[in-house]
Order: sequence, then C-alpha cells, then structure tokens
Amino acid sequence: MSRSQIHRYIYREVLSPTLLGLLVFTLVLLMGRLVKLVDLVINKGISLWDILILFGTMIPSFLTISLPLALLMGIMIGLSRMSADSETIALKAAGLSLTNIGLPVFALAIIFSLLTGAAGLWAEPWGYRAFKTKVFEITRQKASIGFRPQIFMDQFDNLVFYADSLDDRTGKFRNLFIVEKRAEGDTLIVADSGQVSADAVHETVTIHLSDGSIHRLGDGASDNSYQIINFRNYDVHPDLGPSALPKVRSRIKAKELSSAELMNKIRGEDNESKRHLLNAELYRRFSTPLAPLLFALFALPFGIQSQRSGRSGGIIIGLMIYLCYYFLFSLAKTMTAEGTAPAWLSFWAMHLVMISAGLYLLHRSSLEKPNRVVVWVNIVLARFKARNSQSENS
Repeated sequence: MSRSQIHRYIYREVLSPTLLGLLVFTLVLLMGRLVKLVDLVINKGISLWDILILFGTMIPSFLTISLPLALLMGIMIGLSRMSADSETIALKAAGLSLTNIGLPVFALAIIFSLLTGAAGLWAEPWGYRAFKTKVFEITRQKASIGFRPQIFMDQFDNLVFYADSLDDRTGKFRNLFIVEKRAEGDTLIVADSGQVSADAVHETVTIHLSDGSIHRLGDGASDNSYQIINFRNYDVHPDLGPSALPKVRSRIKAKELSSAELMNKIRGEDNESKRHLLNAELYRRFSTPLAPLLFALFALPFGIQSQRSGRSGGIIIGLMIYLCYYFLFSLAKTMTAEGTAPAWLSFWAMHLVMISAGLYLLHRSSLEKPNRVVVWVNIVLARFKARNSQSENS
C-alpha cells in the first residue's frame, strides 16, 4: 500500500466520526432552543419557515464550539480504533513514522481551523444580528397578522382588539374598540380609525389611534366616578408577552459587532471595565481558531498509543482534553473581562502552555514512551467492565 493510500485511509477513519460528531453536537446545542421554538409554532402561530430561518441564524454561533469538538472526537475515535486493532503498529512496522501518520490529521486540523476562524470572525456576529432582526420581524408580523376586522383578538396579554373594517390599500382600521388591561383597572378605548406600525430602531409595535375617547372607571371600590377623555391621537402598545419570543434589545452587544466594529469600539471606549469586556470578546474570536490545531496536537499522541479500550477510551480521553481546554479558556476570558490580566497575556499564555504540553506529549509518543493517561483510562475501563460482567453473572 502506497503512502498516499495510507493517508486517504486515515482521512476516512478520522473524517467519518468527525462529520457525524459535527452533526450530533450542533443538534445537541440547538436542542436548548428547540422547546421554545416549537412552542412558537404550536401556541403563537409562527410559521414553520420562520422557525427554520431562526435555526439557521443560530447555527453560526454554535460552530465555534462544535467544529473543534467534532474534530477532537473524530481524531480520538478514529485513531483509537486503529490502535485497538493494532493498525498503527502495522503502519510503524511498515516504516511510517509518527510524522507521516500525523500529516492527514494536521491537514484536517488546518482546514477546521480556517472554518472555525471564519465562523468566529464573520459568521457568528452575523448570526447574532440576523437572529435579532428576524425575531423583530416575526414580532411585527405577529402584531400585523393578529389584527383582523370583525374579530375579537385576545392573544395579547394587555388588550382585546376589535375593528369593524380594514382598508387593505392604506392599512387603516375603522371603528375600533379596544379594552386595555391595566393594574388599576380595565380601560375602554373607542376610535374612528387606527393603524399598526413598527419601530425598527426601538423594536416596538404601536397602534396609532385617531379621533376617539377613553372610558375609565374610578380607582378603588369607594370611587364610583366615570371618566371620559376625548383625544385626537393616542398610542397603544400591545404586549406580546415575555414568553412569546426571545427578548429583543435595541442596544447592540459586543458579540453582535463585526470584528472591525469591535476593534473600532475598543479604540473609542473610555470606560475601562467595558473596554476589558470588549477585549475579552475580541481575543476570544482571534484565539478560537487555534483550538482545532491544539486538539490535533493532543489527540495524536493520545490516540496513536495502543488502547485496549478502543473507541470508548478515545471518547473519554477526548472529553477530558476538551474539558481541560474549556476550563483554561474560560479562565483566560474571565481574567481579561475583569481586568485581572491583559488580554494578550491571559489568552496567549494559556495557548502557549497547551502547545508546549502537546509538543512534549508528541515527542514522548515519537520515542515510543507510554502515555500514563492512556494507561490509567485503560485500567479504569477494564475494572468497570469487570464489575459489570460480575454483576451480570451474579
């Protein structure tokens, strides 16, 4: 078998579980939003197409997590399977060094690093903004669809709406009847005409009423007064409810800014605490693409060592590697956001430590020295399987 054929074989062994893991991890991350979005379809009347668009805008924010994690688990599962079947020993006996075996792995890591960088620097902030914009469009659509002539509409938390007719050309309602619910008591509003509008800047929906009157009862049980207030123009704000849709805020968050906008905002930010938060977000984006390369650096020496536990051992070690990386990454982000350490030190020092550790493990593996973590995982899994077999026999 030629070296190119061996490389293609390693590509297949690693890429198959990687793509499957990418699908699974992305779906798992989406499941956290699934219940709320399904509720929008069933109870709030939102179309399935709008929900699919919301799903599509959420995916970029998950790719910075799922892409590196999928690659890590794919390398561990593929190489652990090959090690358990003694295929790596056969490759070494055929004259292939650890460098030759690792070339396909690092080639995939470079591709996934580029994809993770594109997702973190461009797709993720676009996804956050697109999600926010789509939520507001759905909110506006829900209000517009909700108002229909000659039908009492009570899907809003704070009012009941009725209109006698609707001019399809101008969008104006005629002869409106609204009951507005308030803490101090219900208010009856009657108007000759009205129109629904949406403010994209403040992200609010408003019913503009013209030529009408407001009817109110007095406050309290002892107050039997009755008020009538005539108006030329009056605005009513329907409440879609806190559970209707995810809350939309007019203020743009740091994660919604493009990378260029984020850097410009850091330069012009006078508040030191806010500048620390913006720096943490910026360095997070620039350091995230290193994750696939780091995972490949760790997964190669761990996966290449012969494992009796096979895929199960590879999955456990892969999760341990990811949890260690996530802990250090979160620590660096927290230190930067709180101003405990400068961003360049906290983020790059963490990656430098992990790169050094990965190179050390890779060097030991090239010298055919045993990896103590792999040995420990094999012992733990062997004992666990022995206990299970004893309990089944008993």
